[in-house]
Amino acid sequence: MSSLRGRRDPRTGRVFGFQSETQRHNFMIGRARFCDGPNRLMPTCTAVTRSGEPCKAARMRGRSTCFRHGGSPKAKKTRLTAAYFSGDADRIQRAEMRLERNRLCMLWSHDPSRPGKTIVLMPDDEEICRAWASQQDFRLDTLDQDLPAFSDALRWLWARKSRGLVSEEDMTAKLARLRNRILEASVALDHSR
Repeated sequence: MSSLRGRRDPRTGRVFGFQSETQRHNFMIGRARFCDGPNRLMPTCTAVTRSGEPCKAARMRGRSTCFRHGGSPKAKKTRLTAAYFSGDADRIQRAEMRLERNRLCMLWSHDPSRPGKTIVLMPDDEEICRAWASQQDFRLDTLDQDLPAFSDALRWLWARKSRGLVSEEDMTAKLARLRNRILEASVALDHSR
């Protein structure tokens, strides 16, 4: 089989692959500045979290903070309105999904037993996620029924881990926090019944 390296795409005129090791090296350096992995060089949010640690999220383009620390709800509504006025269907859909996800997360902060999902995995990914969750001693079936907020959080953790966006030590800390939150919520749920 012939390599595509050095050949041009007849439709776009772009050249396939890297033309030299220098180009590849420069690409990897630039990629490290903008990737969202544990070793990223991308600028992070300047806000301080409730625990007193600096926020680890990436900054919004042209801002010094991430989306979570980006300002008032009015500013976020303005972004949604701007998406509608742009007429770009993709941008509108993303803005609506973000609004719905934020609404559901707010409801979950008061009652994690409320039904809902903010992430839907492909069937193959769902199977892999369930296997990973059982290795971590989580039962997704039970969480889906009793505490959907935490099953959703677990799926997001798996999705970020599977893409290499979370370091092992961060993942360990996040899983420990999630276990504690599940324990607290299940105790509160038992007392309310």
